[in-house]
Amino acid sequence: MKNHKTKLERTLFIRISAAITIPYLALMGELPANAETIKLVLTNGDTIHGTLVKTESNNDVTVIIHPSLGRLEIQESALKPKTEAKRWTASISGGITGSNSDEDLDYGGTAQISTGYKDDINLFSFKANSEYEVSRDSGESTTSTDTNQGQADLRYSRKITGKLDVYAGSHYNYNTLNSIGINNSVNSIGLGYDLVSTKTSTLNISVGPSSQTIWGGSDCANSSACGNTYAASTIGLQYDWTPNDFLKISASNFFTAAYSDELSPSNSFSGQIKIYPMRDKKLYTSFNGRINYNALTTPTIDNSFSFMIGAELF
Repeated sequence: MKNHKTKLERTLFIRISAAITIPYLALMGELPANAETIKLVLTNGDTIHGTLVKTESNNDVTVIIHPSLGRLEIQESALKPKTEAKRWTASISGGITGSNSDEDLDYGGTAQISTGYKDDINLFSFKANSEYEVSRDSGESTTSTDTNQGQADLRYSRKITGKLDVYAGSHYNYNTLNSIGINNSVNSIGLGYDLVSTKTSTLNISVGPSSQTIWGGSDCANSSACGNTYAASTIGLQYDWTPNDFLKISASNFFTAAYSDELSPSNSFSGQIKIYPMRDKKLYTSFNGRINYNALTTPTIDNSFSFMIGAELF
């Protein structure tokens, strides 16, 4: 009973001490009205939350006011070293497919490469992928191409304010099986705004003027749109979510309206789910999907889905 009373008295003393210390330091100017609340991670994995006392903190010691424990001095050697976020990233992935029944044969492959740079102001990204598939039916001596397509995306943005940025982007995709518009290119500039920006997720919307050009195909000469460049407008959404060390989800959608003989819309949606089996995030498996619509090409719809294995290069 006596020990319980002593423990209770000690707890009350600490809490009363903290309650007196924090307002006193604020009154004396040690803690400004907008004092920063921080989280410190110790070398043993424990975390401590408190109000930072900047005037007493330096490279060797961090001083905080804990809500229950009062004033604490924590040596730098007792803190877990901070890991700096990587500015440059790059990854490569690929997958193969194949099937065989009697004398029918189908096989193909897909590959993707991406790289990017990010700091507090600048954001650069480049991604390219390609898909190829051939088949040979029973009784045929040669193979035929069933899929030969790909795309590349290049984008640079620079922050103006905390959430507003200016950007320049270029999107190119090809499909050699198209009769009109084997190649499609959209280039745009404009403004972007972060609707969501947290440590684990970002959602950016962008809008601006653009230009769109299609060319190539066996029936290109019979199309008034083929080979021409049209003024256009583009609106885009980019979403990235990393809830933990094992999962990353990204999706983007870009809608473009080209001012040809009539308003010609096109839309490109792509999504990717990366699963990292190990915490070091070196190797991963990914599920990828792409849904394209383009009123200027024939055919107008081009969709693809793939499963790949990849590695983060740096």
